[in-house]
Amino acid sequence: MVKIYSKGCEYALRVLTRIPLNTPDQKFLAVDLCRQARVPIHSSRKALQLLVEHQYLEAVPGPGGGYKLKRSPAKITLLDIIETIDGEDTFRQCIMGMPQCGGHNPCSLHAAWSRMKDGMVKEMRSKTLKQLMESTQRKRNIKP
Repeated sequence: MVKIYSKGCEYALRVLTRIPLNTPDQKFLAVDLCRQARVPIHSSRKALQLLVEHQYLEAVPGPGGGYKLKRSPAKITLLDIIETIDGEDTFRQCIMGMPQCGGHNPCSLHAAWSRMKDGMVKEMRSKTLKQLMESTQRKRNIKP
C-alpha cells in the first residue's frame, strides 16, 4: 500500500473541510471540527499548528479563541497543505524506501513511480481547499 500523506495530514484535511463555506473567515474551534470529522483532537493540533506557522491559519488567542483561515480557501492547494504538514520532500522519496534511489541509481519502480507521482502532484497542485470543502459539504448535504 502506498501512503501518500501522514495520518496527521489526513486529520488536518478532514478538519479543514468542515470549515463552513459561508463563513470561511470566521473563527472555528478545533475541537468542534474534529468532532464533526471524527478525528482525535490531540492528533490534529500539531498539524493545525504547522498551518499556523506557515500562515495558512491564524490562532485566535484568549477565552473562546480558536483558529481561522488566514488565506482564502480558493488560494490554498491540497499540495500546500500536504507539504506544510509532511514536508516539502514528501514526494521526492523513493516508493520502495531506498535512500540511494534517484535518476543515476533508480530502483525497479523508479520510472513508474515518477510518472504516477508527477500526475498526482499536478492534480494536488490544482485542487484547492475550497473545492475540497465544497465537495465534503455537498456530500454531507450542507448548503454553502
